[in-house]
Amino acid sequence: MQRNSKIISTALGVFLMLIMSSCGFKPMYGANSAGGSGLSQVMANIEIDRIRNMQGRQERLSQLLQNNLIERISPLSSNQSPALYLLQANYDVEEAGYGIRGDETVTLQNLKLTVVFKLSEINSENVVMGGTARAIVTYDLVQSDFSNMTARNTSLSRLSEEVANQIITRIGTFLSENPAGAE
Repeated sequence: MQRNSKIISTALGVFLMLIMSSCGFKPMYGANSAGGSGLSQVMANIEIDRIRNMQGRQERLSQLLQNNLIERISPLSSNQSPALYLLQANYDVEEAGYGIRGDETVTLQNLKLTVVFKLSEINSENVVMGGTARAIVTYDLVQSDFSNMTARNTSLSRLSEEVANQIITRIGTFLSENPAGAE
C-alpha cells in the first residue's frame, strides 16, 4: 500500500512539473525569469518621489506608503548607481460608515485607499507606465475612541502594505516583460 502511494505521489509530481512548464509560468525575480537576474537591480534603480495625497499634502500615510515601497523596491539599499526611473504617486482615502443600528449609530467603518502612480524615465521624463492601485479594509467601531483610533491606524498600515505590493508587482511585471525598457 505504501509503495502505491509513493508511485502515485511521484507520478503526480512529474505531472505537475510538466503542466507548470507548459503553461508559460516564469518567475519574476529568479535567474530563469524573463527579465533575467537583472530585474532586481533595475528595480533598485527606481527613485521614489515624495508621495502626497490628492490635495498635495504629506501625511502619515504618505510616509507609510513611501517606506513600504522602498522596502520592496530596494530591500538591501546597497545600490549606488544613479536612478533610471522615477516613481510618482498620489493617493486618496475614502471613509464610509455602515452597519447602522436601530439607534442610527455606525458599527463598521470602511477605508478605501486609491493610489494613482506613474513610472517615468529620469533622463527623458517619458512616462513608461502608470496605473491605479486600490485596497479596501473594514474595521469595527466600538465605544472607546482610543480603540477606534488604533483600529484606523492599523487599517491604514495594512492598506499601505497592500497597495505597495500591488504597485511593485505591476512595475516588476512591466519591467520583466519589457527588457528593452529595463536596460
